[in-house]
Amino acid sequence: MLFVSSQAFAGDIVISVEDRQGDAPVHLALVSADQSDWDGRTLRQIQGSGGELRLDDLPPGRYAVQLYQDLDGDGALALSPRGVPQEPVGFSGNPSLFKGKPTPLRCLFEHGTGDTHITVKLRRKKR
Repeated sequence: MLFVSSQAFAGDIVISVEDRQGDAPVHLALVSADQSDWDGRTLRQIQGSGGELRLDDLPPGRYAVQLYQDLDGDGALALSPRGVPQEPVGFSGNPSLFKGKPTPLRCLFEHGTGDTHITVKLRRKKR
């Protein structure tokens, strides 16, 4: 008999980050795209300073990612008193941010058994 673990069918998610500003780290949170908001269960969190981030060995599923670049180095997304991000932010699928923060469902991407490559563009509020 041959036993195959579910990990054998796991692939990586590779995120290319566009429009970074300098060398400040980028923070990424991965969630299930089926949850109603970003405050639910975070599946993975990573940070990196390069133009590419990698989430290793993820089983197939429906996911969403949100990113921010920590320009002030405090480990948290800087927000205005009205809740508007003051640092670059991005979401999988690169949805419009005109109406505010998108839901995970609007940022959904499918991950199969192989590697999945996505590109996320960081955006910053115009001053």
